[in-house]
This record gives sequence, C-alpha cells and structure tokens, in this order.
Amino acid sequence: MNRIIKIYCEGKKGSHDFDILEKVINNLTSSQIQIDPIGSVRGAKAIIQYKETTGVVKSDFHLFFRDRDFDREIPEKPSLENDSNKVFYSYRNTIENYLFDPTHLFNFIFQEKKTEQYAISNENDARQKIIEAAEKIKYYQAIRHTMGRMRTEKTNFGTKWTDKSGILPNSLEYEYCKQKALEKINISKSFTDEWTEEKFDEILNSFLVKFDTEFMNNLDFLVHFQGKDFAISLTLVLKDFPLNSYYKYAKKHFDYHQFSDLVQLRKLIEENL
Repeated sequence: MNRIIKIYCEGKKGSHDFDILEKVINNLTSSQIQIDPIGSVRGAKAIIQYKETTGVVKSDFHLFFRDRDFDREIPEKPSLENDSNKVFYSYRNTIENYLFDPTHLFNFIFQEKKTEQYAISNENDARQKIIEAAEKIKYYQAIRHTMGRMRTEKTNFGTKWTDKSGILPNSLEYEYCKQKALEKINISKSFTDEWTEEKFDEILNSFLVKFDTEFMNNLDFLVHFQGKDFAISLTLVLKDFPLNSYYKYAKKHFDYHQFSDLVQLRKLIEENL
C-alpha cells in the first residue's frame, strides 16, 4: 500500500511555494504525495496538528516547508534546516529568492518578450540591473535583518514598519530607515539592559559590513534579502517590468537541482516513501 506523504507550505495552491514544491516532487509516483498550503506561518503548528489528528486520511510522514524570512539566521553554507517538529526552513530568505537570476531575467526580456526597453542585451546587463536593484534596498535589508536578530517571542516588534513585505518604505535612505526601526522598537518598549540602541548599532553595522561590494558582485543578496522587497526594487530599476509574467516564466523554467537545500528536501521525501 502506498504511503501518504504530506508537505505543508505557506501560501495557497498556485502560489510560488506550491509551484516550486511541485517541481521538487516531480516524478515521485510511488506514494501519494500531497502539497497542502496553509496560508501564513502564523498558527501553522496548530493548523498542522489539527489536520494531522482530525483528517479522514492520516499521513504516514509529513513536514512543513517554510520561508526563513528573518525568523532564523541564514547558515554559512546552503542547507535545509530542521528546527525539530518536522519544520524545515529554506536556505534562502523567502521562496521568491529562488526565482531571480541573471539568466532567467535575460532570457525573459530578450528572448521571451523580445524587447529592448530595458537596455538588456546580454546576461551581464541583466546581472548589473539585478545588482542595482539590490543596492537600492541594501540599508533597508540590513535594518530588517537587525530587527530580526533583536526580537524575541516576548518583544516581537517585527522587522518592518510598512504594511507587509513587498511594500517598500517612503525612503530607502539609511538615516530614515534606522529612525523608523528605532521608533517601532521603542514603541514596543523593547530596549532592555540587553537590547540597547548601542546593541542595535553594533548588529546593524555587522550587516552593513557584510553587504559589501563582494557580497553584491557575488549576488549573495539573492540569498539574504527579502524576495518580495527585492522584486519591487527591481521594478523601480526596470520601469513597467511585468513582474507577474516574469514569475510565471521563472517557475516554468525552474530547476530545483540548482539549489542544494531543495535537493536535500527531495531526498528527505524519497527516504520516507
């Protein structure tokens, strides 16, 4: 009898999470493998527990694959991180991070859209546009990472002051972003003997040092920056860029083999068939 495998994820059917996971499990037919989107990570543990204990059909093995999204630090080496209770974190910050690279961008613009409006005629041009988009949000991302490092369960002041990721602040300048972050933290009364403004500066500076020229040239921001924020920044660099069409193209041509954490995820599923 085939084993029932359930992969819980964020989003909904047709979301980036769902579509990428479909690529990961492609051709695994010896078991009944179900991808079950549960929306947000908020309350995920309770939702999964409810589904696993009250569902008509129980799974023989299940896991929850989720974004890192400032909740956990990014490891030094690419890996699928397990925090116990069958929760597995992507290596890259968010699922959108897996969909951007110079090759996809160049092929989409030059071969798919066949347009010259973005001044991209080769992969290096595409690479430079991607770097330019990352440079625009460098300070904002450093501050979001700092807020993520500082917050705790008791003092969870979030990592942004906009409504949601993908909505950029009114200004991306360093002083503005720092001021807004400190205002939000102070409102939460989160500066204790441990978390002081001096500590904030220390952590922030460590990220600013990390996000240097080499970091940008190596495209490491495609791992560390918040994917939705980066996507919107790219639309500022490439005016009227059809982001949704690009996502469809990138997912159509997506190859999970290029990402070692997704290869590990595939292997984990195979081992539990």
